[in-house]
Amino acid sequence: MLRPKDPPVSYNFMVALAPSTTPSSMLGAVALASLVFDAAFTQISGLGVQLNYTPVRSGGYNNEVYHLPGGVNRGALTLKRGLASFASPLMQWCLGTASGSNFIEPKTIVVMLQDKNPNYPPVMTWMLYNAIPVKWEIDELDAKKSDIVIESIEIVFSNMDVVGTS
Repeated sequence: MLRPKDPPVSYNFMVALAPSTTPSSMLGAVALASLVFDAAFTQISGLGVQLNYTPVRSGGYNNEVYHLPGGVNRGALTLKRGLASFASPLMQWCLGTASGSNFIEPKTIVVMLQDKNPNYPPVMTWMLYNAIPVKWEIDELDAKKSDIVIESIEIVFSNMDVVGTS
């Protein structure tokens, strides 16, 4: 009899940037291993998708409603971490895009949820395509507090693939 696995933990994840020209078929295990991951994030939110629909009442039947599918909405991915070094590739990409001095270069963002045991493969991987940073900000600076400075990066994307292990 197989023992059921524990549910995955949400604290063990990694984030990497890949060029937007990298097709999903090329982002196999070997290619993922060669990416530079930034594991310094404390929080990630916005991984999800929502299907729009239009409710339509059936002609003459007031108790029947059909739901016609529409387009798909993807929210923005929000990454939070302690203020990173200026040498961080993610920070360079965000600030270069926001300053207008660089050509806006979409990237593929790879988010991997790791197993508790580091020897096991990732529990799930999200690949967010044509990602563009749209917001970068730091928390309030306050001389009365001794908190860590947190930066938030908001990224929009056009499509998402989800890869899980069995």
